[in-house]
Amino acid sequence: MSNLPQYVNLPDRRASRYSRPITGCRRFAVGDVHGCLKTLRTLVEEVLRLEKNDGLFLLGDYIDRGPDSPGVLEYLLSLLAAGYDVRPLMGNHEEMLRRAASDPFVRKIWLGNGGDLTLQQFGVESSAQIPRRYLDFMAGLPHLLTTDDYVFVHAGLDFLTDNPVTDTTEDFMLWERNWNVVPEKLAGKTLVCGHTITPLAEIQASLHDTAIFLDNGCFAKGETGYGSLVALNLDTRKLLVQENCE
Repeated sequence: MSNLPQYVNLPDRRASRYSRPITGCRRFAVGDVHGCLKTLRTLVEEVLRLEKNDGLFLLGDYIDRGPDSPGVLEYLLSLLAAGYDVRPLMGNHEEMLRRAASDPFVRKIWLGNGGDLTLQQFGVESSAQIPRRYLDFMAGLPHLLTTDDYVFVHAGLDFLTDNPVTDTTEDFMLWERNWNVVPEKLAGKTLVCGHTITPLAEIQASLHDTAIFLDNGCFAKGETGYGSLVALNLDTRKLLVQENCE
């Protein structure tokens, strides 16, 4: 019988697919990808050397800003289809894409934050024209996942609520930057987020804190302290870093 942490079923029906017990001996979490397919593939295949019985959490924002958002989505789908234990979360960029076709205000915000590049890469004029398999994949992404030692969410949790894990709104999970973490409300778990671009040195310094932010601005190639895709080994609390290689 495995003594590894168990994944908890959440009220969000979208979480059920990604909440089964892990069967392997390694667990990783990866920050925001933002269309950087080559960098993601290099991290997964050459740095992590991911195996099918490893657990890989992705913290959202797979699209926009980088050179190949369609390729990133296709790569994630291919890993899932091949039987890899990949557990992707919803990011605010996926949510903007999903809402852009029906909400002109959201469309304007999305286009100004890399959505225009994503449409160009898909060769379409509207997010509604993106192939259905990618839209269905994004629609099925959960907002939050937990283990018995970690909580994973794209942006953060609302610690003004009685129970941030169950009471935080979906919009808050996708958008808000809340560094006022109350450890007592996490029941001994560590919060792992993306969304907020953080210098690599600060990510490294936070590895033993109650909250770890893994977004290093992968798309910002060449910027000092930024521009890498960052993975966290959840069992050793060590970082594995791949510089942008697009």
